[in-house]
Amino acid sequence: MDSDSIFKRLTIKSTLKPFDCDDSDLNDFFYNDALDFLKQLLAVTYVLENKKETIAYFSILNDKIDNRNPETKKRISKPLEKLLPHPKRLRSFPAVKIGRLAVHTDYKYNKIGTKLIDWIKVSFTIKNKTGCRFITADAYKASLGFYEKNGFKYLTDKDKNKETRLMYLDLFPFRKS
Repeated sequence: MDSDSIFKRLTIKSTLKPFDCDDSDLNDFFYNDALDFLKQLLAVTYVLENKKETIAYFSILNDKIDNRNPETKKRISKPLEKLLPHPKRLRSFPAVKIGRLAVHTDYKYNKIGTKLIDWIKVSFTIKNKTGCRFITADAYKASLGFYEKNGFKYLTDKDKNKETRLMYLDLFPFRKS
C-alpha cells in the first residue's frame, strides 16, 4: 500500500478512480451502483485510494437478523438469551451489512480486507450512533475463507450450495465499554 493512500467516504460528487478486483459483479457495483445507492440512501461506500487508483472499497447498509427464524433461534437467540435484557421483546437483532467488499488485484493478500473489517468493527462498537449487535455479509463462495478467518460464522445451512452464504459476526466481544 502506498504511503499516500487515503480512506474516505464517497459523496455524490466523488470521482471514481480506476479499480479492478477481477470480479465483474464487484467492479460493476463500484462503477455503476455505489453512487446511486448513496443517492437513494440505501448504502454508503468507503474507498481506500491513492493518487492513481482505488485500492479497495466496501459498502455498508442497515440490516437485521430475524429472531423468529428457527435457524436464527438455534444459532443466535438461544445462546444470547442469558446475556440480553428482556430477550422476549426482541423480534430482531440490529445489524450492519457489508453489501460489497473488494480489494484491487494488485493489492490482494496484504490484509487490506481485514483492516477494512476492523474499521467497521470500531465504527459500530466504539463510534456507534445507534444499536448494532452484528455485522452480516452475503459472502461469495470464493470469499468464505476470508470471512471465516475474520471471525464470521454461518447463519444458516440452507444456503450451503448457493453462490453466496449469509454470514454474521457478533460485535459484543469487540466493544470497549
